[in-house]
Amino acid sequence: MKRPTYTLSSMIKKVFRSGERSLPREEICSRLEESGLIAHLDMEAEALLTKVLQMKQSPVRVGRTDAIVEVTYQPHQLFDLAFRYLRDTQTPKTLEQIVAELRRQTQFGWNQITRLLQLDRDLRFVQFQGDVRWFLADWTVANDQVYQFCRSNGIAQISSRSLGHFLEQEAKIPPGAVFLPPLDDRFRLEGERLHIIVREDDICAEEEQEAEEDLLPGEDGGQVEWEIEEARLEAAPAEAPVSAPGLTELHTPGFPADAKADESSESPEATELQHEHHEQLHFEEEVPMNSVQTQSTIQEVQEMLRLALDRLQARNAEMSQEVVSHFQKSNMQAIELLMKEKHKNEQLALGIEQVLTASQQQ
Repeated sequence: MKRPTYTLSSMIKKVFRSGERSLPREEICSRLEESGLIAHLDMEAEALLTKVLQMKQSPVRVGRTDAIVEVTYQPHQLFDLAFRYLRDTQTPKTLEQIVAELRRQTQFGWNQITRLLQLDRDLRFVQFQGDVRWFLADWTVANDQVYQFCRSNGIAQISSRSLGHFLEQEAKIPPGAVFLPPLDDRFRLEGERLHIIVREDDICAEEEQEAEEDLLPGEDGGQVEWEIEEARLEAAPAEAPVSAPGLTELHTPGFPADAKADESSESPEATELQHEHHEQLHFEEEVPMNSVQTQSTIQEVQEMLRLALDRLQARNAEMSQEVVSHFQKSNMQAIELLMKEKHKNEQLALGIEQVLTASQQQ
C-alpha cells in the first residue's frame, strides 16, 4: 500500500508545535506514536529519532542532556523569504525554484543562497518520500478526501486539465491542502487522464460498513432487523395472505375452481386498477435509467466546458508573452488585435463559468 509518507526528518519536524525549541526524547517518541506518522514504518519511534539525530543536516540535536532534544534552526531572512514564497503561491517548490526566486528578491548570489538555505533544519518546511519538492509543515494532504469523494460519486477518471477546478469546486479541497497522486497507488496518471484505482480491500471495507448500517439494534443492543422480520412472520396468520390495498389478488394453479371464477369475474374497475398499477411499475423502472443517462450527459458537458475554460486561460497566458514580443518590436497593431482577442476570451470564459455554476446548483 503506497501512500504519501513524510521523510524521517520531516516526521520529527511535524511533532514540534509552534514556538517549541526543545522537547524531552520521551515526549517526541510519544507524539510520533500518537500522531500515526510511523504507522506504516517498520521502525520504532526511538530508533527513528536516533537515526535523525545522526543525519548531517538534521533538524534536531542532543540538548544539554541526552534526555533533551532541541532544534538546530538559526533564524535568517532567507528562510523567511522562502516561507513567504511557498505560502503566497500555495504550491510546493523544488530547492532550485526557491533559490531562483530568492536570487531575484535579494542581492545574494546563487552559491551563497544554496549554502545558507538549509531547509532541512527549518521546522516550517517538510518533504515527502519520493518527492524532491518542499512543502509547508502546516499544509494537509488531501488524497484521502479526493479518493472518498470519487468513490462516493462514482467518478472513475478526471481530466488533468480540469483537475484544479475539480479539486476546488467539486471536491471542495480547502486552501493549504495538497493533492499528491504520484505518491498514492489509488491514483494513476495516463496521458491527460487521472484514473481512480478501486482497491479490493476498499470494496470489502465498504461492504462491511453497509452490512453494519443495515443492522437495527433493539433496546438490549443485540436484536437486529432480520430477527424482527422473523418474529413478524411467525406472528402472522397462516391461512391466507391479505392483499395490499389497491392491488388485485393473484391466484396460481392448484387453487380451488371458485377462486378462478372469482378472478375471471373481476369488475372493470379492478381490471383498470391493475392496468394502471402495471403502468406505474413500468414507469418507475424506466426513471432510474433515464436519470443515470441524464446525469452522465450533464457530467460530460461539464467536463467539456471545463476543458474549454482551461484552453481559454492557457491562450490568455500565451498572449501575455506575445504582447511582450510585439512591444519589443513596436508592433502596436498586433498588440491591439491581441487585446481584442483577450477581451473576447475573458467574456467567453465568464459565460462558461456562469453556466458551470448554474449546472452545479441544480
